[in-house]
Amino acid sequence: MKTGYRFFILIFLLVVIFSCKKDTYVESSVSGLWQQVSVTEDGTPMTLTPEQETCRILIEANGACRYYNQSFKKYNSGSGPTVFYGTWSMLDGKWINFTTDKWQFIPTLTSDSNKVVLTYKKDASNKIIGIDTLTSVQRQWSQYHIQSRFTILQLTANEMEIRLKTFEGEKKYAFIFAPVPSDFIELKSAAAGKANYIPKLVTNQNYWTIRKEFQTLKTYVFKFRKEAY
Repeated sequence: MKTGYRFFILIFLLVVIFSCKKDTYVESSVSGLWQQVSVTEDGTPMTLTPEQETCRILIEANGACRYYNQSFKKYNSGSGPTVFYGTWSMLDGKWINFTTDKWQFIPTLTSDSNKVVLTYKKDASNKIIGIDTLTSVQRQWSQYHIQSRFTILQLTANEMEIRLKTFEGEKKYAFIFAPVPSDFIELKSAAAGKANYIPKLVTNQNYWTIRKEFQTLKTYVFKFRKEAY
């Protein structure tokens, strides 16, 4: 009876061990050119813009990566940037880290009425003639470079599927992996060599919506197909 019980315990432990074992991957299998083919948000397929449908990532063996997207192609009279740079690394054969550009949401509100503080244009008589959009957005958003960790769900010679749990706003206003063009505006006054794109103007009408996006946790799954390079 004891022998049978011990045998049962042994079988049970083996089942637990093997059922908990996860696939691991090697770094060399990640290198190459990958095109984004689909994205889901909490299990629901997202509608991709043409710019997102053509998004590609070149992952190089030396730890560098290049993101190709057309989100800002129309800027600068059709000569906007289409290549962006970052780094990548793999952890324990289960996770892949990508560094990308992101924007921190930092608008200020008036102390008396909780209205968004904006900068205005004035005429010679000091009369307000409109919102100074470019100055306002530069005070509402701060660009930084940060690492995001993705769980590898599938990685074969031809397909890569990765999962990221993050706040909706963190994904929306970042290069994960191609932003929606309507969420950004062109910085026409940007100096040479500086980014000429920035998230849209924050107003009283959209402030609480955007703030909620940065407080709402979502799970995203990205699927890529390998291309010849």
